[in-house]
Amino acid sequence: MPTIDELKEQEAPATPLFLIDCVLKSGATERWGTHAATFDGNDYAARLLRHNLFELRASSDEGLEGAPKITLTLANADSHFSEIERQTGFRGAQLTITFLFYDLAANAAVSESRVLFCGVGNAAEEITESTFRVTFLNRLSLQRIVLPEVRIERRCPWTFPATSEQRQEALNGGVKGKYSALHRCGYSADQAGGQGNLNSGVVFTTCDYTRAQCTARGMFDTDAGAQVTRRFGGVEFAPSQIQVRGFGEGGTHLSPVIDNQARYNDFVPLVYGTAWFQPAIVFARNDGNLTRMEVLLGMGEIARVVKVIVNDVEIPEGVSGADMTATGWFTVVSTGTRAGAFNPNFSDAQGNPLGDPYGSMAFASVVVPNRISNGQSLAKVQVLVQGLKLERYNVDEVSLGESFTNNPAWVVLDVLRRSGWLASEIDLESFA
Repeated sequence: MPTIDELKEQEAPATPLFLIDCVLKSGATERWGTHAATFDGNDYAARLLRHNLFELRASSDEGLEGAPKITLTLANADSHFSEIERQTGFRGAQLTITFLFYDLAANAAVSESRVLFCGVGNAAEEITESTFRVTFLNRLSLQRIVLPEVRIERRCPWTFPATSEQRQEALNGGVKGKYSALHRCGYSADQAGGQGNLNSGVVFTTCDYTRAQCTARGMFDTDAGAQVTRRFGGVEFAPSQIQVRGFGEGGTHLSPVIDNQARYNDFVPLVYGTAWFQPAIVFARNDGNLTRMEVLLGMGEIARVVKVIVNDVEIPEGVSGADMTATGWFTVVSTGTRAGAFNPNFSDAQGNPLGDPYGSMAFASVVVPNRISNGQSLAKVQVLVQGLKLERYNVDEVSLGESFTNNPAWVVLDVLRRSGWLASEIDLESFA
């Protein structure tokens, strides 16, 4: 079979054809074309009247090598699309446009196919007695994607699964894996091998994303089956004041607690490669001699923290059993795995943790003596981090697992996956 590039050079090639696959939010698939055709076992109705697919640009204001949006005018004399707009709507629909050369007389493709456009639908722009106009924005458009996608907030930012299908996806992420919006919560109490608590034998279907309701659903620490969950992604905990006495002091006083309210609505950073940055200090409390801080490093899973500098003084990594009061120390409490961890510096009389687990987010405990920071104001903290572990593939598109890398190809792949692209929609061999 000749290629598209070979056929387009011919003086009288077969009919060039656009085939459109539109997956609605309901899961139903609509298929249209400029002509009626059958391709890959699917029938395409001759519904496409007008389009702007030829308005492709090598460079545009939106930074795309192609059309930032596609406008389609479809035949609607039978009100077929009007009914779809009323029942389901085109907003959020996934569109794929494929080009090929087609022999209409033989009703068969005469070239390979090539995907020209993948987009996300808006609501209908115009509906008349005979036509239906709708616009789709390019899925690569930077105007549609906000990255990093998670902000620091008191309530958990993860999406709670409300249906059985969503809880099945929450179990392991489904085809989206860890990039699923439901994977970070992971509540799946009614699924085989799932996690979470039942409510008098019935699954929870709602959550107000507070610490209390996360605990009731078994996703804050452990569930009723003693499985470790620790998925809560809210930044809520601030330690209470305690009576302390500094070195050389004759009496006691209440410890100052600096709760960094300015952190809320800031983005949780995505750290790629090896980089210096100033992380968000969640809070700091001085006990008279030491200031203990919790530092949010970013979305995980990261490889490791190389160095920590507080107020221009390098702080060593903590060594178990060693007295490091004079120098201070830092400890990575969680590298950002799906199940977080608790800072052992803050617990009740029975040893139960009081802080937040920071599920899917990396954070560290930093402890410094008064000569570096006396706890009266927030210290300046800088960290050198080996950032996110990224999934890599070989030329056969087989996963090589996740590991730290600063290779731009795998960074771009991770950005695409976080922007909603499935692995099946990406040419993984080209990245390899």
